[in-house]
Amino acid sequence: MKICAIICEYNPLQRGHVYHISRAVKDVGAEKVICIMSGNFTQRGELAVADKYTRATWAIKSGADMVIELPPQYVLTAAKYFALGGVKIANTISGNVTLSFGSEIGDLATLKNIADLQENDDFKSALNSMLEQGNGYAKSYAYAIAKISPKYSDVLLSPNNILAVEYIKALGETNSSVTPYTLHRVGSGYHKTCTNEYPSASGIRSMWQNNDLSGIAQGTPQCVYDYLKRTSPNDWQYANDKMFALLKFNVNNIDLKNIHGVKEGVENRIIAALKKSDCWQELVDKLATKRYTNAYLLRTLINTLISNTFQAQDLQDQNIDFVNVLAVEKNSKDFLSAFDCRMITKSSDLPDGCLILRADNLYSSVRNNIPQYMQIVER
Repeated sequence: MKICAIICEYNPLQRGHVYHISRAVKDVGAEKVICIMSGNFTQRGELAVADKYTRATWAIKSGADMVIELPPQYVLTAAKYFALGGVKIANTISGNVTLSFGSEIGDLATLKNIADLQENDDFKSALNSMLEQGNGYAKSYAYAIAKISPKYSDVLLSPNNILAVEYIKALGETNSSVTPYTLHRVGSGYHKTCTNEYPSASGIRSMWQNNDLSGIAQGTPQCVYDYLKRTSPNDWQYANDKMFALLKFNVNNIDLKNIHGVKEGVENRIIAALKKSDCWQELVDKLATKRYTNAYLLRTLINTLISNTFQAQDLQDQNIDFVNVLAVEKNSKDFLSAFDCRMITKSSDLPDGCLILRADNLYSSVRNNIPQYMQIVER
């Protein structure tokens, strides 16, 4: 069976995502599409606009056959490990599997060439030098590539190109049999507003926060529009302030030095900023610095709240023993046997202390209760 895997966030799902799913079926000849999606928190370290089961349902209604959760330890981290986690899950799928991902360049050969440069000693030296200076991974990677191969410098200015390279690297590192396929990204670029029928997810979020319902209707499927229309962005801000209160209350009981991503005394910066802040946004503003990206700081705060102590080597070495199924299309329930690992369809079957459970508990505490079992969706 030909299967297409898509690593995604759908925060929220927009028409460009629907286009990607349809092209995955057409270009790859896929009989089934599996989405490997972040849970209740995103790679940018933010609360998702909708819980993971709602977003998984959107994906099924838009053409996917199954949605699997990408665990928080792979979401709340750098792009390298986000990609690695998704690829590890894709590797557990039985059958003829293709990983389809969007990129601004849309050229697989160029992306593979850039991925191959990681073995260059000069690249490794430049990368480590930038990381040791406290720069984020994406910035450091782009700098190192530009230093040894300037012709590729502009390619890595685009976030989807960076992720695409990381997917290709992860496929190589895991000796994967999964075939990579890149689709040229259409529509508005990252962080741009909704200017046509293929907006960016960040553009939709911006319109949601500004109550621009007409723009949302233009750029999203009906099910997403209906949800955002009845949901206030004020609830999202209120949830952030609840997280601020939880963090301020618990921070002295947490060994920050063991939290994933904490480095170079940033734990002291967090403690100092907490004492001087009265809300989540004020905390983020006080933590902001040229040395650390906002995404890194936000991920570190969420990792602190869920006590994520996974380290980089843990993520590199960890095996995928189970996958958490969020949703399945009604006529694809037999597809649950398509994985070479344990399939979990309800929260009560997750291992004790699982980071998925901690993230779900945090989300439920600050937003609303979420389902505890796989959703069966009729298209």
